[in-house]
Amino acid sequence: MISVTGAQFGTVDLAGPSAAGERVAYASYGPEDAPAVMVLGGISAHRFVCGHEDGTQGWWPGVVGPEDPLAPGPYRLLGIDYIGGAGGSCVNGPGVPVVTTDDQANGVKAVLDHLGIDSLHAWVGASYGGMVGLAFGALHSDRLERLLMFCAAHRSHPMATGLRALQRRIVELGTDAGRESEGLALARELAMTTYRTPEEFEKRFVSVPIWEEGSPHFAVEKYLKVQGERFVQRFDGRAFAILSQSLDLHNVDPALVRVPTTVVSVDSDTLVPPWLVAEMVRRLPGTGRTIRVTSNFGHDAFLKEKTVVGRVIRHVLAEEVHG
Repeated sequence: MISVTGAQFGTVDLAGPSAAGERVAYASYGPEDAPAVMVLGGISAHRFVCGHEDGTQGWWPGVVGPEDPLAPGPYRLLGIDYIGGAGGSCVNGPGVPVVTTDDQANGVKAVLDHLGIDSLHAWVGASYGGMVGLAFGALHSDRLERLLMFCAAHRSHPMATGLRALQRRIVELGTDAGRESEGLALARELAMTTYRTPEEFEKRFVSVPIWEEGSPHFAVEKYLKVQGERFVQRFDGRAFAILSQSLDLHNVDPALVRVPTTVVSVDSDTLVPPWLVAEMVRRLPGTGRTIRVTSNFGHDAFLKEKTVVGRVIRHVLAEEVHG
């Protein structure tokens, strides 16, 4: 288990009459006087980026951790549980309340205020975490020195929105039938096919069936089933619907992001294609640049291409920021 000696875990109540009872849960690792770095991932990521005493492992192994490119010690690493998600953060409202990336960004600001952190040295965000970082850069540029995004853009691609809408309908059908966990597992299985690529699946799985009791089954089918089963052990239908909807509501004007921004795109990412990232970078106010990575892992490249990701993080966080 990863040592979390000296880590801080807590919650911050959100301000405002409509936010009564709402809170955001956070984790902090490393010296309080070290440069602070916010690290956020996809909707299934959590605040324990360097682990927890209960055995929870960091969600970005090989990239973030005591022996990894982004380590507590040189930096003070911060994470949150997303508002409306499956962790310790909380949102009010019945059904599927609207939670935007702006709301998540304001939740991060509340954590920084609580911890007495005037400015983040950097924001390292992947997928949804990159979207939230962009929203933070637009809303609170005075609290951020640099932004590093992986596999994220300023808006949702219509095809990605369509696929997520189907996933939410699957969960709704399962819930209406009294089988929410099965619906959620199927939605996650469908999502997994969008995170990876046909090329990776071709190399990873054989096409011939595995016969069991006279019925054909396939290696890829079993892989997806396991992914769905694992997901329902730590998520529920409401949390999934809130954050899935938040992905599709995301829309930030890049011109408002007056923070030096580096965006890493992946040539095989169909959820956040490189042309969409390029569209965003062109609209950044002279502070943006893009790095394009070649990978067969698609959207999940930020999890799988650890050497490249670690090299980029080291370089960007060590750079001097001017202006």
